[in-house]
Amino acid sequence: MYSNALLVKAAELYYARHSSQKEIAQHLGVSAATVSRILQEAVEQGVVRVRIVDTANRAIELAGHLSERFGLERAEIIDSGHDRDAWKLKKLLGKAAKRLIPELCPPGGTVGIGSGGTIFEMIESLESGDGVQGMRVIPLMGGFATPHPERETNRLVSTMGSALNCTFSYLLAPAVVSSSAARDTFLAESQIARATALWDSADTAIFSIGPGLETSMYVFLSPEFLDIDEAKALGAVGDILGRFIDGEGREIDFAFNRRLISIPFERLLRIPHRIGIGGGPSKYRSVHAALKSGIVTALVSDAATCEYILSEEHTLMEAKKA
Repeated sequence: MYSNALLVKAAELYYARHSSQKEIAQHLGVSAATVSRILQEAVEQGVVRVRIVDTANRAIELAGHLSERFGLERAEIIDSGHDRDAWKLKKLLGKAAKRLIPELCPPGGTVGIGSGGTIFEMIESLESGDGVQGMRVIPLMGGFATPHPERETNRLVSTMGSALNCTFSYLLAPAVVSSSAARDTFLAESQIARATALWDSADTAIFSIGPGLETSMYVFLSPEFLDIDEAKALGAVGDILGRFIDGEGREIDFAFNRRLISIPFERLLRIPHRIGIGGGPSKYRSVHAALKSGIVTALVSDAATCEYILSEEHTLMEAKKA
């Protein structure tokens, strides 16, 4: 029905370049439904050969390699195949992350959470039986006042508390303020001090690992708060709970990090179980950095991200031998 050239072109865009069917439709000037039929015919005509891979075993193997290399207590790896849709990946990672809550939070324990879309998706997938008896949920940072209030920490802890029928606490403070002096003033307020004191009682921390600065995630932050160029110059590859890190997972020393109302890394590292969630090309470097530094003790990620990290580690090892 379709020409061989069209079959090859559509297959190349979908399987090699990982374009979505909508993007291919726009590129070829046809409907998405037509693209679907073209791809099906490409398989039927032998232009595309399908090989079934046991993705469950692949994910288990990757989890084992990562755990051994970085000393993780747990790695939950999903395989999203060729689908590069960022929203779908967040949903899959969120669902995977919820499985670690009863495993890594003891009965009567306290779970601290960060903000963001992946944490939102994790909480959206929760059911009443996903928690543990007597648990409490607390925020590990203030709010950024983003265009998505449902992803702010106070909203997230209340939603999570309601979903799991457990207690929760608020942190009534912004995530970033105008100066380090203003941050200290906020932290000295009794109501805020009581909330941040709970950080020391946390048994488990769950947070998203932020993407590289080339993404548009940080555009909601005013330039008066965040100097993107300065962060890039200092080697920032992403953030953890708002704090920008370099390629080794170390917190970079610049004004933005000193203005944050977010759990300091030295206190975060005292929390026994630290579940980092992140996947996709925009987070390759930041997830790798978080693993290098030991900020995370458990990882929720996707197979492609893990393969990238293990390949980088192999390259580094070979370079050391040379």
